[in-house]
Amino acid sequence: MQASEVRTAADARAIVVERGLSHVKVGVFDTDGIMRGKYMGREKFFSALEKGFGFCDVVLGWDSNDQLYDNTSFTGWHTAYPDAFVKIAPETCRDVPFEGEMLLFLGDFDGAAEAICPRSTLKRVLKLAADMGYRVNAAAELSFPIRGNRALCSGEELP
Repeated sequence: MQASEVRTAADARAIVVERGLSHVKVGVFDTDGIMRGKYMGREKFFSALEKGFGFCDVVLGWDSNDQLYDNTSFTGWHTAYPDAFVKIAPETCRDVPFEGEMLLFLGDFDGAAEAICPRSTLKRVLKLAADMGYRVNAAAELSFPIRGNRALCSGEELP
């Protein structure tokens, strides 16, 4: 089975078994759209496919430099940064090409955290657009710092 063919929890189990993996990568997205993840052991992953798992909600209250926002109400020192419930989305299975047979799965915050989960927010916006008859196309734009008239890449000035 190819990673792109995974659609269900049963498919996810099957591909992990087929590849003989002892662990997989699981990622969620923070409020700035940066993927935050961890390695998850095979048995815990199988359990999480059915029951979900906890992921510290601090990622919903810090910036891209891991500095805590001081104006959040969902999470913070006042909540002690508890784990938020996450459900794995089997259909997000992807190969990690630079790690042999390794697989990556994305998760979505659920429960109270779903309201501010970036992936859940995107899904709601896409549904609203579709309900209005629109199809959304998007792309990422990469920016580089500029010094004078020269772009910087890896600290080296480009011609």
